[in-house]
Amino acid sequence: MRNSVLDQLKARGEELFGRVSAELMANPNFMKAMDAAWKGKARIDEAVGEAMKRMNIPTRSEFRRAVKRIDDLERQLGELKAQAAKPARKPRAAPARAPRQAAPKRLEMPPAEPQGGGE
Repeated sequence: MRNSVLDQLKARGEELFGRVSAELMANPNFMKAMDAAWKGKARIDEAVGEAMKRMNIPTRSEFRRAVKRIDDLERQLGELKAQAAKPARKPRAAPARAPRQAAPKRLEMPPAEPQGGGE
């Protein structure tokens, strides 16, 4: 029985709310007031955003972007730490090579004597 009383009260409340809101929406003065309120809220939001910008306070989206970047950097740092903690592999030894021989020296030609008829 208790549920039925609560259900009845709930139904009456919803009906009353619906009727009052329909009457308000039909009232042009109420609609003008609501329109002015929304415009006022938009102007206040704009002014607050501008004030925060001038005070160098980050916006919500800038803050979220910074937190995401920090999370990414922490993840990368964790990966680098994990890689550094792994034992380093020894490089494979290069195959033994025969020692290089020095190239033979070039012979230089003596400068040519001038030819001519000095006699």
